[in-house]
Amino acid sequence: MKKSINWLWRTGPSGWASIDCQGGVFGVSVKSPRKTGEKPRVVKYAALPGEAASVDALSQVNRLIGSSGFPWVGVLDRSEYQMFLVEKAAVQAEEMEHSLRWTLSPLIDYPATEANFSWMEIPTLNAPTGRTPQLYVVTSRRELVEKRTDLFEAAHIELAALDIRETGQRNISVAMEKPNEGVCLVFAEPKGIQLTVTFQGELYLERFIREALFDEVDINVPDQASLEFDRVALEIQRSIDFIRRNFPSLLINRVWVGPTAKEIGLAKELGSRLLEPVQTLDLGQVFDWPQGSELVRPEVQALYFNALGAALRFNE
Repeated sequence: MKKSINWLWRTGPSGWASIDCQGGVFGVSVKSPRKTGEKPRVVKYAALPGEAASVDALSQVNRLIGSSGFPWVGVLDRSEYQMFLVEKAAVQAEEMEHSLRWTLSPLIDYPATEANFSWMEIPTLNAPTGRTPQLYVVTSRRELVEKRTDLFEAAHIELAALDIRETGQRNISVAMEKPNEGVCLVFAEPKGIQLTVTFQGELYLERFIREALFDEVDINVPDQASLEFDRVALEIQRSIDFIRRNFPSLLINRVWVGPTAKEIGLAKELGSRLLEPVQTLDLGQVFDWPQGSELVRPEVQALYFNALGAALRFNE
């Protein structure tokens, strides 16, 4: 998120530590690459699956992984923020927050004066001439963010930044990019599917498809699982078609499917429904793991997916 880390990056941190508190407490420390061809290296990792974020839980994870001297970033729970796509107002940079506060006031369920705003511009380089610039805007209730920050401080974790799940996934996509090719990455979590499209280090599209693929199938609903996969595939295809219409020079040659917490056959099911080839992402393509690490297993990678993405800040 924008609030962020420019001053830290100028001093050249050698890595980042991050904690994700959705569905448990998951912490990692990642050493940034320092030369071409080198992967980010996971130094330590620890998890308390199913544990609520508390001072005790955060302190325990902090003790288990430390930060290796790296700055900390916290990943917000999906329920702690909202993300909007809006047209960029023709105002001076110093007036943008006021403009966004006025624009989004009717769309948030608390007073706009109590909101934090952060935004990123969608690139127009690959868009047709005359396209109105757009922004992704993240809003979060200031009181909630302060409580989250206070929780970390009570656990003796000094946060350098708070981040969101979409930008963590963007970071993973950027690490996978090939020249002249965009990356469409989907990641399944309990309440839905997060989709991102990136190109040349920039986020062009994010969507959250609310389809709970991990829920038990209702035996009274014929073909329930198949219908769920049909709906997910349809939304992914619509997203790819949107990119092709609005950014004709942005090539998407495949769809990457992130690791899942349990095997649901997502890549296989999407592969039989989408026009584009589907490939499974092993995060070992992006990271170097500690020797003997259980992170070689997809179901473990899925637990740490958002924490790992948040720690990939060397492109900031």
